[in-house]
Amino acid sequence: MSEKVRILAVDDEQIILDSIKKSLKDVSDIELCFADSVSDALSKIEGANFDIILTDLMMPGIDGLEFLRILKSKAEDILVIMITGYATISTALQALQLGAFDYLAKPFTKDEIKKVIKRASELSILRRKSFPKGISKNVNNNGQTTYQTLKGIGQDTWINCQEDGTLLLGIERLALTNIGNIQTFYLPSEGDILRQGCLYLQIFTSDFSSYSFLSPLSGTILKVNHEILSNPDILNCEGKENNWILKLQPSNYESEIKLIVNC
Repeated sequence: MSEKVRILAVDDEQIILDSIKKSLKDVSDIELCFADSVSDALSKIEGANFDIILTDLMMPGIDGLEFLRILKSKAEDILVIMITGYATISTALQALQLGAFDYLAKPFTKDEIKKVIKRASELSILRRKSFPKGISKNVNNNGQTTYQTLKGIGQDTWINCQEDGTLLLGIERLALTNIGNIQTFYLPSEGDILRQGCLYLQIFTSDFSSYSFLSPLSGTILKVNHEILSNPDILNCEGKENNWILKLQPSNYESEIKLIVNC
């Protein structure tokens, strides 16, 4: 049996913690722990290895953003999902650009939390497989940081608009050249909801490095190009017919594309 994904849920409201527990009670292969404050969470983190932190954004004392900074300084590979009742684009994007994996807006549904936990769990498991025992998760054999996020919304991602209003997303060839020899990918699933600025692609290389890409736009994933898993060289092809990664139905194209242009 595979090792369970360990999740720590952090919120000062017991009703939220109870809701998380109820929503995820039938999800297999996860181990769920709880903390009612950042100080409680930090003490629990010191004594255990967690894969995913599910934390409220607005808490007394140390807020979610400062907690996120602390977490990333302790362990870059922890996946952080922010919970917020203040789901403005500014706070959401700030959390994502600080390294959060994704966010949930209160009140969230059972389906919403299960989907984001599923995505984060899949990435966590893939990371374990991509970093064998004895290989550091913090630095590779050359002393370079293994987890590298290409900062900026949609940085190094091309967007191709289709006649039906859908979008194809791919990676610029120059970025791929700089990355080097690709070992495997983390890809979300068809039907997943992406938010602008969230992690939508992670590339693992043969030298035990990892590169994360932030989604340029929000929307529903209609199709995933699974052919790149067996043949990464497809991404270096000319044109946009075969080297796309995701097909997306955008949910807020007009306003979000302006944000990218103005960045």
